[in-house]
Amino acid sequence: MAETKLLKDLIALSKTCSFTKAAELRNVTHPAFSRRIRDLEHWAGATLVDRSKIPVRLTQEGRELLVTAEYIVARLNTVSKKIKSPGQETHYALRIATGRYLASTLVADWACEMSDVIGRELSVAVSVQIRTGSTPDMVALLQREEVDFLCCYEHPNLSVPVATANFQYLQLGTDRFVPVCCAAKYRDVAYDLLDEFTPIPHVTYINTLSLHHILSDHLRASSYALAPVAYCDSVEVAWALIKKGRGIGWLPWSVVAQDCKSGKLRVLGGRQNEVPFEVRLYRSKEPLSVAAEMSWDRTTR
Repeated sequence: MAETKLLKDLIALSKTCSFTKAAELRNVTHPAFSRRIRDLEHWAGATLVDRSKIPVRLTQEGRELLVTAEYIVARLNTVSKKIKSPGQETHYALRIATGRYLASTLVADWACEMSDVIGRELSVAVSVQIRTGSTPDMVALLQREEVDFLCCYEHPNLSVPVATANFQYLQLGTDRFVPVCCAAKYRDVAYDLLDEFTPIPHVTYINTLSLHHILSDHLRASSYALAPVAYCDSVEVAWALIKKGRGIGWLPWSVVAQDCKSGKLRVLGGRQNEVPFEVRLYRSKEPLSVAAEMSWDRTTR
């Protein structure tokens, strides 16, 4: 394995795109820094830096090694912090901020799986800490480093205020909102989304929820004759009211798939009436705890 200092040299060069600036950053002379990069290339058996242009850039091989270098250096930093401050439980904890619905579904599944896998690998108990609330409040927890991860919805109509310069993300999953109603109620009423004149009772969301913002553009652009009968603060509440026949509403397919297949709920319209979205997992670019770094690494594979 290459010396850690050489991996740090590669990271510095990737950030500065200059041998001179990277040498200053690493507190070595320009010739010494150049020799160290060539030593790393000799170890790798490949050219890692394209020196034909200014500013210099890493080659494809260099970028591939950079990913591993950043991971190794980050892991060593977290281990170093652990050694210097023993007894901190957060080293073996996954701290996640998210919304209520995601906390009980996708996040719970991911966190439990990572806790089990990492716990077996480290031979320690990895605890799971999940905090729920509004997206702005959860973003604040991530920015204050009170949690390791933020899991939230992402959609063009929903801007998550996380500075990309300091944070990174990966896609944890995808889903789509589908309009549904109680199947028994539909047999009596026959809701028709194409009918622009007959009011349709609508179970919707309060405007402070991310779900409201994801759906708002679609509903404004449509000609649905919706008449709100309930404003809900969670998917679970809307789901319960729709199953009781209070009206129609847009729910995540992951929530209603089983009910639709069993005949309890009925999907209205077609694909043009659905709203796709993704679920993202955000983290700081700074080193995280041992368990958090290992969970991120396994999820990105």
